[in-house]
Amino acid sequence: MKPTRILNTAVIFLGVVLVAGMCNATPSKPQNDKHSVGTRPDISGTWERTPDDWFGENPDDPVHPGGPMDLKAPYADEYAALKKRQAVANEAGTPLATTSSRCLPEGMPTLMAALFPIQIIHDDKQVIVLGEYLQQVRRILLNEAMPAKEKLDPKYQGHSRGHWEGDTLVVETQRVRTDVSFYDVPHGKDMKITERIRLRGPDHLENQVVIEDPQVLNTPYRFTFDYKRSNYAIQEYVCENNQIVIDSEGKASLSRE
Repeated sequence: MKPTRILNTAVIFLGVVLVAGMCNATPSKPQNDKHSVGTRPDISGTWERTPDDWFGENPDDPVHPGGPMDLKAPYADEYAALKKRQAVANEAGTPLATTSSRCLPEGMPTLMAALFPIQIIHDDKQVIVLGEYLQQVRRILLNEAMPAKEKLDPKYQGHSRGHWEGDTLVVETQRVRTDVSFYDVPHGKDMKITERIRLRGPDHLENQVVIEDPQVLNTPYRFTFDYKRSNYAIQEYVCENNQIVIDSEGKASLSRE
């Protein structure tokens, strides 16, 4: 009988140790983890830029959100010459063809400027940004490494990878097509866009943006997009570019036929 008592005592002691260890163990997913899905801020919904006059005097020629861009040569002179040609063409009533008149996607980062409202949908794997204009779609994949540049095909919205840092969504975007401009400013193939998106209030979304472009910019370009929550429902937007006539000089006019 003695060995049995000894065995039972050992088993009881082992059970107590195991229970105590389980009670003292650190949970694999703490309930108060700011990075857990359940505690992340909900940035979903429809958003419009604020203030209402964010574009300046002319919504067709919006001001740069961070002031003048510090452009390298020859881009600075080329940009100044383009603005002069645009002014002359506008005065003559034959404006130069634009991305809009060509019915091409705005691309990044202009999509996030929200000249038309944007809608955000997200879960634990991705954040989707829907742009009303031309029904654009931007996909931000979460917690995935950015592939090597040579493995990424250039796209209008580029390739975006993001992760949450507390209440802030940090997003990096690369490989935006080089024929995509930002308010008429071109960019090089190695441009990188970094965004820090967070709620500043229930109905106020902030997007701090930094553009780094060693080919075109002398210094990184920094600015902030602010959005207000909207009850607007995103609509279908189809561009009928067969109504736009572009002549040999790149001037656009509306066909009335």
